[in-house]
Amino acid sequence: MAEQQPGNQRPRRLIIAGYGIPGRFVAEYCDRHNIPYVVIERNPTIVLRCQSAGTRIIEGDSRDALTLRDAGIEETTDIAITLPDDVAVLDTIAMARRLNPSVRIIARATYVSGGMEAARRGADEVVIAEQVVAEAFAREIEKNAPR
Repeated sequence: MAEQQPGNQRPRRLIIAGYGIPGRFVAEYCDRHNIPYVVIERNPTIVLRCQSAGTRIIEGDSRDALTLRDAGIEETTDIAITLPDDVAVLDTIAMARRLNPSVRIIARATYVSGGMEAARRGADEVVIAEQVVAEAFAREIEKNAPR
């Protein structure tokens, strides 16, 4: 049985934009929790390799309305935009929000300024690389702090 969206009767369904390390991590989470998903990936070599391994993946650009529709944006509950290109992330946010105003958008950003712009364009949650790195440094420094 698919996981239910909190406060919603509709089962969760994700689109994962980008299948690098962050996108694969999201897919593994979905697999472990029985959450259906489809991946959008631009690299045809990755798409062919992953399709042959059974991954539900389509080739295309997540900024494109037709690609998002092919991935099921109108029915999806969440989209994880894991792309390493901040401009592409921002454009995908805008298009996804236009096609499905109720979709929950989780976006990747490199810098805080990009994260602020992602939120302004409609992202519900933003994972900001420089904050993640800063938190990791703080944890490492804390390991050897005097007690």
